[in-house]
Amino acid sequence: MSRRQQTEQQILQALEAQIRETGMGGIGVNAIARRAGVSKELIYRYFNGLDGLLLAWMQEQDFWTSHRGMLGNDESSQQTPQQLVLSMLRAQVDALAGNETLREVRRWELVELNEVTAKLAQRREKAARAFIDRVDGLAPEIDMPATVSIMLAGVLYLMLRAKTESQFLGIPIRTDEGWARIFSALETMTASFPQTMREQSLDDLEARCKPTSS
Repeated sequence: MSRRQQTEQQILQALEAQIRETGMGGIGVNAIARRAGVSKELIYRYFNGLDGLLLAWMQEQDFWTSHRGMLGNDESSQQTPQQLVLSMLRAQVDALAGNETLREVRRWELVELNEVTAKLAQRREKAARAFIDRVDGLAPEIDMPATVSIMLAGVLYLMLRAKTESQFLGIPIRTDEGWARIFSALETMTASFPQTMREQSLDDLEARCKPTSS
């Protein structure tokens, strides 16, 4: 790792520590520079300011960035669409559960609209669409984008809501027991997927749906 790369990581770690300590309201170039032990001019030079720094940090941390190739390998393609959707939902929750800073940024995105949150949303939407577009249309009797949107929004809301509420409709959302119940419910929901999406691999379904040459 070069000296610049080491300094960049030092600044990114300072940003993360600042968010954990003060929330999004306490971040700023001056505060991060002091914590990282660098000049604020260096943050502008390396990241083009606070907006670029936040985007760079999310590039490393966000689920859809790190799982960009979720459907791009042979092992994933051998799973059924039902298995893939459940794996995606569980991985989303695991990513958030182990990273309080990421949860704080995602809450910030929900309540503020600015250039950074808009770019984060656009980047996430593009990556998520790459996932959903591949499983959409394999069974015309189900609207996969709408169905997965409801399930994904539900788990994200419950994960973020756990900061201020310990229970939701009687489910303890800060405990493993509560999340086991939530995932059991998700399994029940995906069990209503068409039979082909529960029993046939993504590869097989895609091969069946390809137009045949005349």
